[in-house]
Amino acid sequence: MRALIVALLAAAPAFSQVAAPAPATTPAPPAAAPVGWQANFDTLWKQRDAPGIIAQLHQIVEAQLAVDKRSFDANWRLASLYNWEANQTDGDKKAGLGHKGWEAADIAIEVKPNDVHSQYFSATGLGLYAEGVGILTALQQGLEGKFRERIGAALKLDKEFQDGAPQVVWGRFFFKLPWPKRDDNESIRILTPLLETHPNNLRAKLYLADSLTDEGSAEDARKLVQQILDAPPGEDPPETRLLQTQARKWMASH
Repeated sequence: MRALIVALLAAAPAFSQVAAPAPATTPAPPAAAPVGWQANFDTLWKQRDAPGIIAQLHQIVEAQLAVDKRSFDANWRLASLYNWEANQTDGDKKAGLGHKGWEAADIAIEVKPNDVHSQYFSATGLGLYAEGVGILTALQQGLEGKFRERIGAALKLDKEFQDGAPQVVWGRFFFKLPWPKRDDNESIRILTPLLETHPNNLRAKLYLADSLTDEGSAEDARKLVQQILDAPPGEDPPETRLLQTQARKWMASH
């Protein structure tokens, strides 16, 4: 395992127990490019950390939901928006935003259960809610099965979605579980090969660094975090900037 991690670090660019989910199926062909309000939302999404943009994004999707509260396109986008906001806060606020993301994505699941967007954003919102209320509380609420169901569906539908995002969430899950369920080695087992096929996934690098640190590989972990700090803006500049902020905090505390 260590040899694989070292090889990964050397090859990477200088810059990103219930049964496991079923193997991924062949992803569906790409959908047609968004038009109208969807295209407007998606354009602003790439600027979502600029002042006032979050409010504009909410206005766009909420206008659509006022016309059709079960709009698939509006609900999964609303879920992604709430999840983005939840990812930058803690406690009750994080729980509240995560719950809203989970709820919006569950409406999208009712409309299109076999679409990775709805399953992935529901799992992510549920996970953020769990972090906000506390993982032990979430487990006591019986949410582990709900999370596994949704992330398992996302992995089966398209594990490569958004640069391997479902695999990143699945790998993080094992790190976040409390003892005795926690399994850093399983997190490493999932995230290490993911970075071989998705070498620019900065979130995967940060999460792998956490698991490696807990397993005594602090030097390898710091190399991964440095790659995040050295990364160019990439295809999603707000995500890169957020991960680089988190990476600076990581470096300061390790």
